Amino acid sequence: MHKKVMIAIALLPILGLPIFTFNDENYHSKTSKVSIKPVNSSNMIANLLIPTAGAVQLRDGKNYFVNLPTFLEAESTVNYVYARNATYYFAIALPKNMGANLQSLEILQTEGFESIDFNLNETIAYFQPESGDRVAISGKAELIQNPDQPQKKIVVTFDPPIPANSDLNRQLILGLRPFRNPRYDGVYLFSVSASPDGDRPNKQFLGYGRLNFYDFRR
Repeated sequence: MHKKVMIAIALLPILGLPIFTFNDENYHSKTSKVSIKPVNSSNMIANLLIPTAGAVQLRDGKNYFVNLPTFLEAESTVNYVYARNATYYFAIALPKNMGANLQSLEILQTEGFESIDFNLNETIAYFQPESGDRVAISGKAELIQNPDQPQKKIVVTFDPPIPANSDLNRQLILGLRPFRNPRYDGVYLFSVSASPDGDRPNKQFLGYGRLNFYDFRR
């Protein structure tokens, strides 16, 4: 099953973060397209948005990163079971030269007592440079489930792709909003993978995000 919903993005001031909001057209696609806009403009931040490189293609015809993005951590704003209004943040460090533009990120739940459902209409994505200025990112979010696999993966595709080269080290922050936290406490793991730009991108695993949920009623 491949679920998508057409989306249009607006920036809303929620806790100072740019947030994607969407208007659903159908149940089978989720897409978002806007220009990248700096929340706090400066020439230094604008330099982050200049595309400077395409993907590196090897003999197998696939496109690769030269320097991989680094998965840093995952955290939830609310960590008790069955709670609403949580956001799961995934922080990824982007090197100064990835060797290939970053086309997409994939988040897949790999462990946990139940499958968590997400509201793609409230997906968050932005740059967090060391300067502290946040820069909104445009793109689309899709929920994909293969018929032979129970897990659903979320693929966030950036439009335009995130440039490979930058004068600054940057962090890319991706936030996912579940409809609710899981009913059961315990450890929930999410694999994080990245794909470069190009006709035949080679998806590369970055690491696991670990979230712990607690039942305080016990």
